[in-house]
Amino acid sequence: MKSLFDIDGPVMRFMTKIAYAVYLNILWFICCLPVFTIGASTTALFYVSLKVAKDEEGRLTKSFFRSFKENFRQATIIWLILLAVGILLGVDGYVFYHMRFDNTLWTLGTAVFYVLLAAYAIILMYIFPLLARFDNTIRAMFKNAIMIGMRFLLCTALMALIYFIMAVVVINFFTPAIIFGEGLCALLCSYLLSNILLLCEEKTEEEENPESASPLSEASEISGGSESSESKEPQWSVKDVHGIAKLGYIWSYYKLQIVIICIFLYIAGYMIYGNLTHKDAVLYTALVNITANDAFKEELTADFLDYFGANVRKENVALYDGLYLTEDADDPDFGYVYASNTKITASIAGGLLDVVVMDKKSFDIFAKRGYLCNIEQFLMQEAPELYQDLQPDLVKNTVIIEDNSVDVQLDSSIAYTSVTDEYPMAVDLSQSELIRKEGFDGTLYLGIIANAPHKDAVVAYLQYLTDSLP
Repeated sequence: MKSLFDIDGPVMRFMTKIAYAVYLNILWFICCLPVFTIGASTTALFYVSLKVAKDEEGRLTKSFFRSFKENFRQATIIWLILLAVGILLGVDGYVFYHMRFDNTLWTLGTAVFYVLLAAYAIILMYIFPLLARFDNTIRAMFKNAIMIGMRFLLCTALMALIYFIMAVVVINFFTPAIIFGEGLCALLCSYLLSNILLLCEEKTEEEENPESASPLSEASEISGGSESSESKEPQWSVKDVHGIAKLGYIWSYYKLQIVIICIFLYIAGYMIYGNLTHKDAVLYTALVNITANDAFKEELTADFLDYFGANVRKENVALYDGLYLTEDADDPDFGYVYASNTKITASIAGGLLDVVVMDKKSFDIFAKRGYLCNIEQFLMQEAPELYQDLQPDLVKNTVIIEDNSVDVQLDSSIAYTSVTDEYPMAVDLSQSELIRKEGFDGTLYLGIIANAPHKDAVVAYLQYLTDSLP
């Protein structure tokens, strides 16, 4: 028991490794502060962590900064490429999430996005450890990272789990654990990667010939090497292996086909499930600049279906919520407006929006862009009796028919001019009991989209929301 706590005992060795992880995490964080140096800093971190995992650490600080300096140029280029791709994937994911539609194109796009996201995550986890261990071209580094990540899926999954657990602990449970942060994650991942990288070195040495270059060169990348080296390997068949080894054989030689089949199975399954659970929308409605609770959403959808006498098993009300519009470029949520604008524009162009419940700011934006119909003419044509009841609550607004805003942007000396029109575009819902009981701040308006496809349901919706108007 005493030897357990000796200076060379397992407990002290464990504590030493943890101390190394904390120290390396501090070095890594400091060297990441300029942001563009994150790649070089992460490479240096894994260079030292891999040595620590093999008990070859030596002088940590000297090794860290030597690797940082030697790999700075290549690591920085790789990091900037990854950063640009990550930003692009982030924007795409944000738009996909807020543009969810029940159609094949959206399903296909989402499937491709998830595949690209998985590939990006694999490259992000493997490329800096590879750069810390091997000399190669940037192109080969990216290729090797994705190939090794797919070849050793269990290791990939465990590494992803390590980062995920650390993020959850720091964000949700114990924020001071950030002191371990990337340093501990890198050290744990280094223990997982040590044997894999050693295997890669041995495999490369076996495949090398007099004409070959450095380890993991493009001529003998992890996929299998040159034709001459392949011809020297024994020819195996799936019949020659059994049990778990057979699964490994199948994955090694048919992983691309398996991935492609899985993608098509996902798309097919999603389409079949969508067709089996599909419901026809009797009305498309949107909440803009409004935060609604689940009870209010239920009243706007399920309760209206009962009021309308629709078949709830086959029909539904499509509700777009979480939309935000503003023309104030200084608004802290201005970046969120892009996805909302995209979804609203696509919905209107595709005939997938009937009515909008909105605040005054978004009402002005919808009116100015010409999205809303003349609600007075609409009611006089579709529901004359309802028009008589709602006439005092109709609200006018201004639509810009044409202007010279483009010319003003090109030449600030030009005075802004526009041709406008004004007519009733919405119903003031201030006196609606359904709206009042929710306690919304400010006035809410209901507008009808100019090309609304479900006019009968729109009339019923107006009646449903304004039944309590005096």
